[in-house]
Amino acid sequence: MSIFDVFLIPLYLGIFYFFARRTVSANYRDPLYRVYYIKGLNYKFAGTFGFAFIYLFYYKGGDTLEYYYAASPMIKLLMLDPIWFFKFIFGIYNHYPEYLGVDLSANAGMYLTHGAATLTVIRIASVLNLLSCNSFVVLCLFFAFICYHFVWRAFKLLVSLYPVLHKQLAFAFLMIPSVLFWGSGVGKDTVMLGAIMLIFYCYYTLFIKKEFRLKYLLLFVTAIYTTALIRGFILFTIIPCLMLMTVVYYQKQIKSSMLRFLVAPIILSAGMGASFFFVKSLGDSVDTYKMDSLQKKAEGFRSWHSTLNKVEGGSGYTIGEDFSYTTAGVVAHAPIAAAIALFGPFPWQIRNAVMLLSGLESLAFLYFTVKIIFNRRIYKLFNVLSSDPIIVFCIPFTLILAVAIGLTSFNYGALVRYKIPVLPFFALSIILINYHLDKKSA
Repeated sequence: MSIFDVFLIPLYLGIFYFFARRTVSANYRDPLYRVYYIKGLNYKFAGTFGFAFIYLFYYKGGDTLEYYYAASPMIKLLMLDPIWFFKFIFGIYNHYPEYLGVDLSANAGMYLTHGAATLTVIRIASVLNLLSCNSFVVLCLFFAFICYHFVWRAFKLLVSLYPVLHKQLAFAFLMIPSVLFWGSGVGKDTVMLGAIMLIFYCYYTLFIKKEFRLKYLLLFVTAIYTTALIRGFILFTIIPCLMLMTVVYYQKQIKSSMLRFLVAPIILSAGMGASFFFVKSLGDSVDTYKMDSLQKKAEGFRSWHSTLNKVEGGSGYTIGEDFSYTTAGVVAHAPIAAAIALFGPFPWQIRNAVMLLSGLESLAFLYFTVKIIFNRRIYKLFNVLSSDPIIVFCIPFTLILAVAIGLTSFNYGALVRYKIPVLPFFALSIILINYHLDKKSA
C-alpha cells in the first residue's frame, strides 16, 4: 500500500457511493432500497477494509495478494501485446503468460498460475485492475461492489416472498460478519458467493416467477460457467436442490389435495430424474468432476490443509483417525463433518482473533438451531420442511455442502472461507422454520 492509495481509496469510494445513491434514487418508491441498500453496502465495504488491511498488515501475504500480484503485470501485457491479453482474458490462452516478456512478481505464487479455478480469478482481477489503477484496496472494493449487487438481488427476491421478515433477511444476507469479511476481497470466495446468489436469483426468476428475459438467461449461464470453473462440485448440489424446490413449488400450485397427493410421486420422480441426469451428464462430460477425480481432489485438500496446520501451527481439526473417502466412510462421518462446518470453530479450538469472531458467530447459529429443536410446535416441523419450496432448497443445499466442506477442509482457516456461501441460506432456513412454527402457533 502506497501514498497513491491514500488518494485513490476516497476517490473510488465516492464513485461507488455515487452509483449506489443513483440506484436508490431510481428505486425511491421501494422502501427496501431506502432502508437497506446503502446500509448493506456500508457493511460490505467495512468487511472489505477489514479483509484488505488484515492481509496487508497482519498476514502480510496470502492468496488474495498473490492474485493481485499476478494481475498487476497484465496492464503491461495489454500495452505490449493486446491480442495476447484478450486471448488470455477470454480463455483462448489457458496458461498464465509468463513466457511473453511479462515479469511475474517474485511475490506471486506460481501455483496460482495453473488451473482453471485460479486462472479464472486472475482473469477477473486483471480486467478489474485496469479500472482500479493497480491499487490492491480499490481492487478489493470492486470485487465487493459487484458481489454485493448479486447478493442484493437474492435478498430483494426473498423479501418480495416474505415481506414481514425483511429485518431477519437483511441480517442473513447483508450482515453476517464472516460472510462480509471473507466475501469482500480478491479471491475465489467472493466470486463464488456472488455466483451462487446469481444462480439462485436467476433460476427462481426464470423458472418459478416465469420472467423469461434474455438477460436473466445470460446471467444464469455465466454464473453456472463461472462456478464450474472455480468450484464445480457446488453444481452437483445447487442444481438438484433448485430442481427439488421447483417440484415442491408446482406441486403446491395444484388446488385439489387429492390430485396433489396423486401427482406428487410423479412430479418428485421427474425432478429427481432430471437432477440425476444433470449430475451424471456433468460427471461424464468433464473428467475432473467424475467421482474418482473428486475423491483424489478431496484427498489432496485434506493432505494440504493438514500440512498447513502442522507447519503454520494451529487451526486444524479432525473427524476421526479412521476416516476414508469411501461411501461408508463419508456416510459414517457426515454428521460430525456437518456439525463442524456449521458450528465450528468451537470455543476450545479458538487460536486467534479471527477465529474468535467465527467462533462467536457459530455459537449464535448453534443457539438458534437448538431453539428450533425446543420449539413447542416442533411436532409440526416435518410439515413445515415439506411445505415451503425455499426451505426445501435451503436444507439439502446447506447440509450437503456443509458435509463436503467439513470432509475436505481439516483446517478452520480454510473452512470459514469455504462455508460463506452456505451461511446465508442456513440462516434463511432457520428464519423460515421459526416463522412457520410461530405462525402455526399463533
